[in-house]
Amino acid sequence: MKFQPVIKWSGSKRSQSEEIIKRIPKQQYNTYYEPFCGGCSVLFQLLHSNIKFNNYICSDINKGLIDLWHNIKYNPIIVYKTYEKMWNELNIDDNKERKKQYFYKVRERYNNKHNPYDFMFIMRTTTNGMPRYNNNGEFNNSFHVTRNGIKPETLKKIIFEWSDLLNKYDIRFIHSDYYNIKPNKYDLIYLDPPYAGTRGMYYGTIDYNKLWNWLRKWKCDYLLSFDGKITSKDKTYQIPKDIYNKHEYIYSGNSSFRRVIGNSNKEYVEESLYIKNNN
Repeated sequence: MKFQPVIKWSGSKRSQSEEIIKRIPKQQYNTYYEPFCGGCSVLFQLLHSNIKFNNYICSDINKGLIDLWHNIKYNPIIVYKTYEKMWNELNIDDNKERKKQYFYKVRERYNNKHNPYDFMFIMRTTTNGMPRYNNNGEFNNSFHVTRNGIKPETLKKIIFEWSDLLNKYDIRFIHSDYYNIKPNKYDLIYLDPPYAGTRGMYYGTIDYNKLWNWLRKWKCDYLLSFDGKITSKDKTYQIPKDIYNKHEYIYSGNSSFRRVIGNSNKEYVEESLYIKNNN
């Protein structure tokens, strides 16, 4: 199923989500966990499939992201109205320098006050829709000069579509490190952690050995998206073989992250999907 993201998030699995869902082991589960939820593309695809869970828990260490998800679920009209107001102020004319300064004013306000409505605006107007932070945890990606941001009326439809779905299935959003999630044997986890190649630009670095050891603790099934390979290099990041039963590559087009760091946009990426079936 093709769909539009409500939060534009670099590293999104929107293009892969159907293929990922197809690989969920065919059995009955209790709770679906997504501890690096980002833009929730896999969740959206899952909710439109015939695979159903009793509970859905999405979490992320990025509190600004979780606050925005809460507001999309519970306050969609305010999310839309606030975005519409800022979008109109941004696009009152075509003066690029004025528009840049408006964006940076909102970005600075967000870094000071962490208002989720400001976060929606900067994520829809920042370069390549990519969340990027400095060592102090401040959002520092730049304004996308050649784009005006999604039109409010278009975004309104998307916001309400997502909000209705999140309420229908009572999706829970939790501000938490993955390490605090405690699944049981009959749950399923989908993990999309920051990749090794992203250099900690999304929201700090991650200790991968700690993540692998955390996965070894649990008896439940899980799927893990991680670094794959690009067309010019037939080389894949090696993760411990004992934490998965199966490894597949899923085509994902080109990478906005590689564009941001100045690498070629002509290379195509196949990302890794690791599957562990314990049951």
